[in-house]
Amino acid sequence: MVVFAQTSWPTPPAIDAARLERQGLRMLAGEHLTLITDLPSDPEVDALPRVFDAAVPLWSERFGVDPQQTRGWRVQGFLIGDRERFRPGGLLPDGGESFPHGLSKGYQLWVMEQDAAYYRQDLLLHEGTHSFMATQLGGCGPGWYMEGMAELLGMHTWDAETGQLRLGVVLTDGPEARSVGRVGLLQEAVAEKQAFSIPAVMKIDNRRILPNRSYAWVGALATVLDHHPRYQERFRELSSHVLDPDFNERFQAAYADDWSDLSLEWRIFITTIQYGYDIEREAIDFQPGKPLASTARSSIAADKGWQSTGILLEAGQQYQLTAEGKFTIAVEPTKGPEGQPVESTAGGISLDYHNGRPLGVLLAAIDPRDAAGQKVSATATGGFFAPVPLGAASTFRAPYSGTLYLRVNDSPAKLADNSGELRVTVATAGDSAD
Repeated sequence: MVVFAQTSWPTPPAIDAARLERQGLRMLAGEHLTLITDLPSDPEVDALPRVFDAAVPLWSERFGVDPQQTRGWRVQGFLIGDRERFRPGGLLPDGGESFPHGLSKGYQLWVMEQDAAYYRQDLLLHEGTHSFMATQLGGCGPGWYMEGMAELLGMHTWDAETGQLRLGVVLTDGPEARSVGRVGLLQEAVAEKQAFSIPAVMKIDNRRILPNRSYAWVGALATVLDHHPRYQERFRELSSHVLDPDFNERFQAAYADDWSDLSLEWRIFITTIQYGYDIEREAIDFQPGKPLASTARSSIAADKGWQSTGILLEAGQQYQLTAEGKFTIAVEPTKGPEGQPVESTAGGISLDYHNGRPLGVLLAAIDPRDAAGQKVSATATGGFFAPVPLGAASTFRAPYSGTLYLRVNDSPAKLADNSGELRVTVATAGDSAD
């Protein structure tokens, strides 16, 4: 996954097919990829040029490249099981023989064989993204963006029967996602208190061989920005500036007005990351609240993450909350009636749990950013990182001022299984604390 930056790239040298055969190598040819490998014939290996060809129009659309410009565009690739078989004839790259997984140099790319077929495809698309950007756009941008885009567009689904390829997907939990393993690496980092802020991710430098955790960080940032409805358009526009030496400054300027929101959502994402994380449903529509005169009502959808009530709570004030209505929520197949969604109230259900609390129980969090003149730790009880269960009826005292957000307790990967909403009423209750 190393890439070399260069403004123009030479045409790859011609390959002597007879010599390849003597080296125990074979050639697979597609419209846009000539793949040389020492691996034996196998349906999934032999289909790789077809996968690559299917990616080219998707890359063109993604990066705004005229499809006519990619006619005749070809990449020479090497899929390597035994590195020594490629050494004769100079089939390994100069100065890059030590790459652990993959490498791209303009119109050439190299991919090491992997244990899982999906990860093999992922690496081919990762390196192919580098080659496309380098040769069609003239560059790939700074290291974090370069690798982030390759990580993003390496994640895919492929239907061998129909030839349908999708790039930039968020995979649900399963052997394909776990063969790449990026989510697990981030979960480990967070557990070890090694989480990266966005500025820290932007400092990742791919001019040296990176550990897989670094790829996980840049891929995660690109994925959030690419799938979040409020950030997506600005992120996708950045590909037209990959040659700008001030790319990072341009990126920060694009998000300057809502940098605080982006930073908070990034931290929520990495803290609660799961395979299949539904970024669109978890996207928060930050709506600052107004002080509560007496009573206010709001609806909380069961299939979305944190939602603003529009209420600004005051520190020390006591409030009464009631939540009416029912919604459906899916439980683990081994715990529910044949895995079917079950009905729940704001009190949650005892059939299943998430984060140690009943599935579906109504949770509350306060965003203190909307109230000036106070210092509140991001991990303080009652915030997004330590929400409070309220259930169907609760009296609570606000520990600090801020906008009240609510959601039902569920995995960020399973919100799409839910339907329905709760009708929530919040009223002041009694005197405020001294």
